[in-house]
Amino acid sequence: MRWLWLLLILLAAPAGAHTRSESFSVWQGEGRTLHGVFRVDARRATQLIEPGGGLEPALLAHLAATVVLTQHGAPCPAAPPRLLAGAPGEVRVELRFTCASPLDGGTVLRVAAFRDVSPSHVHYAVFSDAAGGRQEVVLSAARMTTPVVAERRGTDFPAYLWLGLTHVLSGADHLAFLLALALLAGTPARAALAATGFTLGHSLTLGLTATRHLSPDVPAIEAMIGFTVAWAAWAAMRHGRTRGIGRDSALLLAGAVLVPAVLAWVLGRSPAWGVHAGLALFAGAMAFRQQNEGSWMAVVLAAAFGLVHGAGFAGALIELQVSRDRILPALLGFNLGVEAAQLLVLAVVGLVALLARRVGPDLRQRARTVTLAALAMLGSFWFVTRSLG
Repeated sequence: MRWLWLLLILLAAPAGAHTRSESFSVWQGEGRTLHGVFRVDARRATQLIEPGGGLEPALLAHLAATVVLTQHGAPCPAAPPRLLAGAPGEVRVELRFTCASPLDGGTVLRVAAFRDVSPSHVHYAVFSDAAGGRQEVVLSAARMTTPVVAERRGTDFPAYLWLGLTHVLSGADHLAFLLALALLAGTPARAALAATGFTLGHSLTLGLTATRHLSPDVPAIEAMIGFTVAWAAWAAMRHGRTRGIGRDSALLLAGAVLVPAVLAWVLGRSPAWGVHAGLALFAGAMAFRQQNEGSWMAVVLAAAFGLVHGAGFAGALIELQVSRDRILPALLGFNLGVEAAQLLVLAVVGLVALLARRVGPDLRQRARTVTLAALAMLGSFWFVTRSLG
């Protein structure tokens, strides 16, 4: 068993590279010119760096080759991409195209950025014009082109539906949590209740964050999502025990949650002390308490941890800078997409569980233990690395 844990530790590092791959752009069309700002996470941009090269030239050259505007099949000349100042951890690049004629329905933008390094990469684009037209578009490997003229004045409901769906399905951390939650629930009925609790939790913070009533610390939220994965998996592994782990072990566990914050402080970072203190208190109290609730705890954890994931879901809507008068249909479409993805994941887990009944109970138990151990290790890795920034 010790070799299994060593293998999981070694596999945790590369697994962190498979979290959500996405980028954003906001475009303004006027006359013959299309002007845009392309935004991407700095860590994602580092995938483009060649040995001995730098981030700026690699990213600018990549965008010049993969973001192309054509008008009725003819390429529109592009100005050299220009790096702009951005928020910490974010890279922003200015792009500008000038076509031979005014922008029309035959003017098409193609965005193939990051496809070579991440085939599942998703790009979210917003187009607006001087007349007040606005349109949101989701681009992926299945659809890399879109007209640039904002012909529709209303919110593109299908785009937000697809945005919510892909936001979950392309996020390894959200998928890992749903899998751990299903294993913790144990039965389809409890899994359905847990899914309901998760929906209530994430819908609340998703709405509050998207409407700017909450302004969560994004790095802290990402770290907390890793914590939810690790804790749900750990709770599932301990399911069936009748008592907590004892005072000393509970205090040790609570102290361990504070270690990433201390390491970040030693490295000169600014850790979210309040967040880590709250998680440490939660970990110590939950570990020390009686375990009589059994797998019903999945429902409680789902609702509580759903609050965290909801703030994480809202990041995509915030990046698209949705105006207040358009936020309600955008929220509805996005949330329905999230729910569709959640139901799809749980359906797949249920199908696998049904097929697993054909194998022996010992093999099923070993497979469950290995899966939960991997999820706990992966969630811990995300929690630590994201806490360190």
